[in-house]
Amino acid sequence: MSTHSKIIEFIQLEKKYAEDLKKLAEATKHPVLRTLFLGIAQDSLKHSMMYEAILQLTSQIQPFITLEELKNIATTISKHIETELEMLEEARKLLSTSRDPRIKLLVAAIADDEAKHHALLLAIKKNIGEEEALTEQVYWDLVWKDSPWHGTPGG
Repeated sequence: MSTHSKIIEFIQLEKKYAEDLKKLAEATKHPVLRTLFLGIAQDSLKHSMMYEAILQLTSQIQPFITLEELKNIATTISKHIETELEMLEEARKLLSTSRDPRIKLLVAAIADDEAKHHALLLAIKKNIGEEEALTEQVYWDLVWKDSPWHGTPGG
């Protein structure tokens, strides 16, 4: 089975898993369990979207990120990086002070998500946005840098 076929299979499995968990949540009266099932279902939908993005990365040319988009991404992500770090610190404090194992379970799951989000946002800011930005200078270099004519017919 090809990688492409396997990813399509993963997309379908994640979507089915999400739907099954949503149904389970709807049938569950306990609010904490319902919330946990819905949260995991949302993660499965997120995973299916990530697999779909992998298919797009491997089958389509990706658009460049403009300098304006890069600035917007950097500004927004920077704010979220700070927020995720604050929320992670608060979750860890709550985790260390709580005695209720049910609360500890929920807060530990939240802290784990916050840590993952923080790391992912840092990676996005560092790797994706900066490397794929198409500035006007980069564009002109692509067009003319190695051209012997520099915009005039025949030199």
